[in-house]
Amino acid sequence: MFRGVHNLSVDAKGRIKVPTRHQTQINEICEGQMVLSIHPDDNCLLLYPLKEWQLLEQKVSTLPSLNIHTKRLKRKLIGHATDCELDKAARILIPGALRDYAKIGKKIVMSGQGNNFELWDEDNWNQQLSNLDALSKKEEIPAEVAQLSL
Repeated sequence: MFRGVHNLSVDAKGRIKVPTRHQTQINEICEGQMVLSIHPDDNCLLLYPLKEWQLLEQKVSTLPSLNIHTKRLKRKLIGHATDCELDKAARILIPGALRDYAKIGKKIVMSGQGNNFELWDEDNWNQQLSNLDALSKKEEIPAEVAQLSL
């Protein structure tokens, strides 16, 4: 499970260093092989261990291909997918087109989401959190969430 929010810097070549606490886990799960793609709904990137990505691809491939939502999901999520691998310094390269999509500058937030990570430009991450807080105050809490004990 990938947890936590990490503030990272993007180097001049477009690479980020994966936090130490996740390096061993990533190497054990997928031998450093990962897949990076765009989020279909948010201006962020998704980083998956290869095995988790393959499971997601299988689920997407079973969806009805003529459905407009399936087409959109495949074109955005699968179509922009890029294989990446941790280098010897535990860095991954974020291709320029993906950095442009997510408007990633020099400061990035890597947020663990359980089986994957979200990669956000730091300013966009902070704005997204503010937006979610404001929206959640306008809607009633769903029963499933209200029943959750923290």
